[in-house]
Amino acid sequence: MPSIYTMMDISRWALEASQRQLSTVSHNVANVNTEGYSRQETVQTTRNPEYTANGWYGRGVKTSSVIQHVDKLLQERITDKLSTKEYSDKRLSQLKRLETLMNETGDTGLGEQITAFFKAWQDLSNNPESSAVRQVLKETTDNLTTRFQTIMRDITQVKRDYDTYMDGAVTEINGICQRIAQLNDQISLAEAGGQPANDLRDQRINQVNDLSKLMNIQWFETADGTITVLGGEGKTLVQASYPGDNDTPPLSYGPVSGYSDNQVVWQNLGLVMTSDEVTGGSLGAWLEMREVEVPLMENFLNDLAKQMVWQVNSQHSQGVGLSKFTDVTGSYLSPDETTDFNDSSNTLAFADKIEDGSFDLWVYESGTRRKYTITVNASDDLETLKDRINSTVNPSLNASENPVATLVDDKQLRIHATGGIEFAFANDTSNVLAALGINTYFDGYTAGTITLNSVVEGDERYIAAGRLLTDGEHASGDNKNALDIADIKDQDTMTNQTETFNEAVVSWASTLGTKVSATNDSYDFSEKSYNELQNLRDNVSAVNLDEEMVKMIKFQRSYQMAAKVVTTADTLLATLIELKR
Repeated sequence: MPSIYTMMDISRWALEASQRQLSTVSHNVANVNTEGYSRQETVQTTRNPEYTANGWYGRGVKTSSVIQHVDKLLQERITDKLSTKEYSDKRLSQLKRLETLMNETGDTGLGEQITAFFKAWQDLSNNPESSAVRQVLKETTDNLTTRFQTIMRDITQVKRDYDTYMDGAVTEINGICQRIAQLNDQISLAEAGGQPANDLRDQRINQVNDLSKLMNIQWFETADGTITVLGGEGKTLVQASYPGDNDTPPLSYGPVSGYSDNQVVWQNLGLVMTSDEVTGGSLGAWLEMREVEVPLMENFLNDLAKQMVWQVNSQHSQGVGLSKFTDVTGSYLSPDETTDFNDSSNTLAFADKIEDGSFDLWVYESGTRRKYTITVNASDDLETLKDRINSTVNPSLNASENPVATLVDDKQLRIHATGGIEFAFANDTSNVLAALGINTYFDGYTAGTITLNSVVEGDERYIAAGRLLTDGEHASGDNKNALDIADIKDQDTMTNQTETFNEAVVSWASTLGTKVSATNDSYDFSEKSYNELQNLRDNVSAVNLDEEMVKMIKFQRSYQMAAKVVTTADTLLATLIELKR
């Protein structure tokens, strides 16, 4: 039957319950600004009642658990959206970086340099014998080639930066996975008695969110309270206590056989994870930029440079400068002297441009001139071409009589003469002169290697502004070749012969700008979605100081009332003792 002592026990338990409630409120208030903290609540239940002849009498209160207010489905959605948001953010910043490299909105953009280059040729056509105008053309060309090379060097630095970024990201991913595994162990041990380890769970979900910022993941909780984390297309990153201190980290970053760049590798089976699989987070953005966007930019610039080199060189090789040649060596290297020009294995940069045809070699000696027509077949090799030139022009191989063709290291064609003999070229229908780099304006054939031909660099008189007449004479002031080169700017030479050089640059810059705009929209959307999810999460899990204040007053009053009951019970007990005296 309930007694005064029962009252005191009930009061004691009430004091204890109120104190624990106040402790939880204090913990909530203390962590109101802690990132990822989930509001906690002490759960109270009634104690088992006592049965008497007069009925059941309550025996007070007990605290059964401390729970946290979380929505696990919402947590998973936040994790996914964080990955998308971070991916868009990093992709946006890197696309803007590529846009800055092109700098097509400024005066030093590639399009402006191309325009200035062809304008300089137009200026030369107006004054073909001016050394000053020729010098300006050379300087303008240097600006153009330097711009190409600078962009390619900057792209190389961008790729090196990606290496640094991704190496750091993989290291961070491995560290986070290890921390999640450690928290798995701690939570499993702490919850073995049936009570949730709330603060440890908050720490773990924070780590999961940090991991999702680095790559796209999926995660789920198992019956023992641990979580399993999968990356990419179901590759295990965390499972129970893996990875531990002595385990092989889930990921590595480094060289892989068959790949030119360092790769992200899932070490469990040694599988490479490309941008097709890692589609979220910072790592996904950097992989996608390195594997897709940067190669697209490199390919465009290399194609632009190669087309410009070929179009200008093929036209330049048809002309003649103010000075004729006594010695000229092709600037492009064949793999050897016996590989046919049309052989698919021929590594000569413009081997595919050589056709069946011919070119004229004009020889000048003591006021006389003579013409030799050299037949060229696409199936020729360097040795055959050399022999045919010599058999046509100078079978005796005496350079003081006529020009002689030789090979340099069996890879380059050289034509030279002595004794005051000079020579020039005309009417090349085979493209072999431009393909071998003879009488050309540019050297190199990629954006990183394009330069002014060393012969022209050494003497601007070799700039071929004019063309030989049918009798081999070079008319004073002839500008036909300069005009034809200047007209190249208006020819559809890019994008399957549908765009001019400048149109191609504008189109490329526009496409890149569209990608920047689309990615910016994607980032704005993902940020808005994340903020909305975060607001939903806050409605469930965040600490509201006003609510906690109400609870604090409530539990304070409860504590005071319980103390009052103790005082009352003590008075009753004292009265009872006095009656017995």
